[in-house]
Amino acid sequence: MAFCKLLLTVLVLLHNSGLLGNEVRSSIIGAEDAKKESWPWMVHLNMTSHDSKMVKWGCGGTIVAKQWVLTSAQCVANYDYRRSFVVVGAYQLQKAAHRYMGIANIVQYRDLGNSNYENDIALIKLKKPITFSKDVAPVALPDKDDTFGPSSECWITGWGEVGNVPLPFPKTLQQLRISIMSWSTCNKTYPQIAHNTLCGASRKGRDACKGNYGGPLVCRKREKLVQVGIMSHGSPGSCGLANHPSVYTEVAKYLTFINDYVHLSEKPSAFLYCKVTAC
Repeated sequence: MAFCKLLLTVLVLLHNSGLLGNEVRSSIIGAEDAKKESWPWMVHLNMTSHDSKMVKWGCGGTIVAKQWVLTSAQCVANYDYRRSFVVVGAYQLQKAAHRYMGIANIVQYRDLGNSNYENDIALIKLKKPITFSKDVAPVALPDKDDTFGPSSECWITGWGEVGNVPLPFPKTLQQLRISIMSWSTCNKTYPQIAHNTLCGASRKGRDACKGNYGGPLVCRKREKLVQVGIMSHGSPGSCGLANHPSVYTEVAKYLTFINDYVHLSEKPSAFLYCKVTAC
């Protein structure tokens, strides 16, 4: 047991230092430092590929239950569960986090659309339950009929580069307030966009970027914030461009999928599948 903990600690240091394989970096452009404990559901995914190149990448995710994390499907593709883990309770990535959690299995919703990122959503089951505290807590989910638009108060959060400049030590969690663009307007920019998605209408130079996938889009619903979207993709050419917003998987469209596993309210549907271990 002591050796396993030591090995995990070494992997964490190697991952955060960029010494383990080729790193795919993340970014939120034009963001600001978040206040500590403001986003207790936020987690960082440290993923490593299972091939000989050992490519590693970072993604965002959110706690939805004691043993479950919600993220993007593309974040968990082609990963090695033995070298991948979830950082819970992190605020500054290069300082001690609350806990490094092993991955038990991954559940994806059908197949990820190759051309339009349809169904870009996945659940991670952790090996052990999370202990909740003031800085580690689950995010609230919307109701299936909730709607959010340009007037909604919405935020994205994540770690990584700020533009093309690496986020300086100690890599403090970043936050950015954004708006939601109407789907019809976004469809004019991205004609092939999947229907179960939302577009963030941020100003030029202020947006999520490549590598920050899986992170949450949360919006205010009366007295609380709920997770409305999951960062999926954006402009194929660059980030932070005017009228080329980031695209988010719409969480409200996948509540049955989430509840099938997280709350065990229904028998899992036949189209779902797991990796690593049996569900």
